[in-house]
Amino acid sequence: MKIPFSPFIFLVISMAFSLHVQAHRYHFGLTELSVNKRTQMLEVSHRFFVADMQRALSLNADKDLKDVPAQIEKYINARFQIRDEKGTALKPEWVGMEADVHNIWIYQEIPLADIQGNQLTVRQSMLMDIERDQVNTLNVTSGGKTTSHTLTPGANQVLVDLRVH
Repeated sequence: MKIPFSPFIFLVISMAFSLHVQAHRYHFGLTELSVNKRTQMLEVSHRFFVADMQRALSLNADKDLKDVPAQIEKYINARFQIRDEKGTALKPEWVGMEADVHNIWIYQEIPLADIQGNQLTVRQSMLMDIERDQVNTLNVTSGGKTTSHTLTPGANQVLVDLRVH
């Protein structure tokens, strides 16, 4: 059976495709800093979409992707920095990473003994070099209270307080 061409059907199909083209995938990342008094560590975790991290690595990493974990660590360390009250750069220790089909989690930690003072300057610009609309949320948990900060390409640094509120 041949279906007759209808301008109305064509218009509906065209609008559906244009809406699909206009649909925008969001670009979001999450970093969490959590004071763990029991282990005396500042625990750091990052969560991103696997596809976004793959794209970032393909654009920024060495062309030979043999050691992907090392390249992810290099990428993270270049775009995530923490400084204490004295301005000393703190280098988070790499704990590891895990991924599923959608997300990748990266884990780091800093001994609390290495942190001078109660305030940290955190710069987190991951994926902002590949997506102009990238939004990264930074959650800081200390003393049972969590504060959240929104970081964007124009404002990717924030001062956070580790004191119990």
